[in-house]
Amino acid sequence: MAPGARARRSRFPLPLLLLWGVSVLPACVGFCNPPPLEATLRPLHGWSTTTASRSTGALPGRATRTPLAQAHARRASRVCMSGAPRAARFGSSEAYQVEGAVKGVDGQMHEMFVPPSRDAVKERMRTETFDVLVIGGGATGAGVAQDAALRGLSVALVDKRDFASGTSSKSTKLIHGGLRYLALAFQKEIPPKSPLDVLKNLHYDHSMMKVVTEDLKERAFMLQSAPFMTRPLALMIPIKEWWEFPMMFIVGKMYDFIAGSRRAVPASHVIWKEETLAEFPGLQKEKIQGAVVLYDGQQNDARMCMHIILTAAESGAACLNHAEVIELLSEGKPGEAGYCITGAAVREAFTGEVIQVKAKQVINAAGPFADQFRKMADPSAQSIIVPSKGSHVMFPGKHSAKSMGCVWFTEDGRVLYLLPWEGSTLAGTTDLQMEVTEKPSCTPEEVDFIIRECNSILDPPLQPQNVLAAWAGLRPLVRDPKAAPGDTKGLARGHVVDLVDGGLVSICGGKWTTYRKMAEDAVDAAVRLNDALKHAKPCGTHALRVVGSDRGGVICGGHFERLRANISERHGLDADVAAHLVSNYGTRALQVLQLARRADGEERMPRLCDAYPFLEAEVVFAVRHEYALTAVDVMARRMRLAFLDERASEQALDRVLHVMQEELEWDSTRKAEERQAVVSFLQQNMQVPQLYSI
Repeated sequence: MAPGARARRSRFPLPLLLLWGVSVLPACVGFCNPPPLEATLRPLHGWSTTTASRSTGALPGRATRTPLAQAHARRASRVCMSGAPRAARFGSSEAYQVEGAVKGVDGQMHEMFVPPSRDAVKERMRTETFDVLVIGGGATGAGVAQDAALRGLSVALVDKRDFASGTSSKSTKLIHGGLRYLALAFQKEIPPKSPLDVLKNLHYDHSMMKVVTEDLKERAFMLQSAPFMTRPLALMIPIKEWWEFPMMFIVGKMYDFIAGSRRAVPASHVIWKEETLAEFPGLQKEKIQGAVVLYDGQQNDARMCMHIILTAAESGAACLNHAEVIELLSEGKPGEAGYCITGAAVREAFTGEVIQVKAKQVINAAGPFADQFRKMADPSAQSIIVPSKGSHVMFPGKHSAKSMGCVWFTEDGRVLYLLPWEGSTLAGTTDLQMEVTEKPSCTPEEVDFIIRECNSILDPPLQPQNVLAAWAGLRPLVRDPKAAPGDTKGLARGHVVDLVDGGLVSICGGKWTTYRKMAEDAVDAAVRLNDALKHAKPCGTHALRVVGSDRGGVICGGHFERLRANISERHGLDADVAAHLVSNYGTRALQVLQLARRADGEERMPRLCDAYPFLEAEVVFAVRHEYALTAVDVMARRMRLAFLDERASEQALDRVLHVMQEELEWDSTRKAEERQAVVSFLQQNMQVPQLYSI
């Protein structure tokens, strides 16, 4: 079957379907008549649950900037984000003044958003009192800033390192409802070894079903929020035993049913052995009987976070990376009447300047590090974050199907994915409890485990030399009083809004798919608790599309395939480069290409390395338009080369450093420091550890 072709749907004998239908009927009845929410929760001391606003308001076709945002955009057309002049080889300063205007598919010039400079952001933080200060620039923090700014609140956001430098750049890249949670909603133990196991372990856990329901709802929101980047992804579940067909078929149909009318992806279906092997010839032919195909979504996580940051900035938020919170400002002291958090002292990483950022409300969205700020506000606060490390391994693209991913249950009840991503193959993940650290890394045992699990379904098997990169991130799980010590599988993946003394609101737990809902709940809680925020509008993110989505339809009419074909023809780009630019930048790809135009009118489109579609112009764009200040910012998060291929990153390093030195006017000492920083990052975070026996 041709890649991407729609497989025929299979039918099962009616008695077999009835047998399995009866086995899940009691649980379905429980789902249709769920107990009250309060009856399913056992909140820890200090937690507060929130009721989401159900505003259906959406941005107009073309977003309207606030006067403040307009002023920042005008200033940004004159001032570099770093305050440094541009290098002439990427266009004169006069050319840069029109970088906010690009030629659309229709041949007309259209204005594009240009974010405020770093200097402008810092000046605002020195002089303004904000409605909300957000600590943390990952997915959740960016979402909080976006949500609050769209409600008309003045917002500042700071992050100790770079945007998405922690967990938010180290996910499995999926936008999903949680196949494992759905299985645990109906089975005490997974995976079952026989039909008898299925019947013996049958039960119903409404808390798991609630997580799946909420996550699938948010999946639909995310898939429509960045149509140039987010996309449905088919996931095949390989079937080895005949009785797994009806079981997984019902699982897939329940997944569809729970998603309801906002499914946003194709329906699940069955494909037989011939079709399965046509889609993915690398599976073990002797063991595979066929597959059940269901659908979730996929994204480029760090770039998605960057677009959320830019959308917040477009609505007036002041976002500053490489700015560490060293102290919370307050009126009074903990335990005293009237004690109130009023902002934070923030230290800028490169100048050492300490800025007193004043705010009426502080929201803590620091992910695995949330407890640090909770205890900074209230020393008596108990820790609620239990970090869990998830490791991933990258392989060449030939080791996954081109048009779909693969997912299966491991022997210990976890879910393992083998996914096509950015032209390579991503495999993971693990789930190991550990202490909070800023530099999590894969162990040899984890990489060994992932390769062995992949080899349980692949032929030919993967070898250690196939590994291109290996990396790990920390999931900010929330402590559950009922979970056994050390059991991260029993910890809740849902999110909670926490309040400690001084009025610090913390948003904890959750996952990438639910970032929007987490942000909505956090801002709702802040507005409800703080009278100074009563002027806030209802939540406006339900139908939001981020910067780059052609919201007005004036660049390409929302047809990004048309934009890809247009820029490929107009600029003479290779197909993989055009696809990469559009899927990672949306309409902003036109701004990237404009930077490659020299003052004499000619264009230069050199790749950073032959094997990947990244361009030198993207380095310049990251510095000028995306707040990149270090070579690691560029190579790990603006472009994802460090995550894709550790060796290729080393090969591209000289070109990246050369371009950034010209853009930011680094001296030889700073350039050498940046080189060492990238080498250390690759060695500590991306390098393949020595493996044990496979």
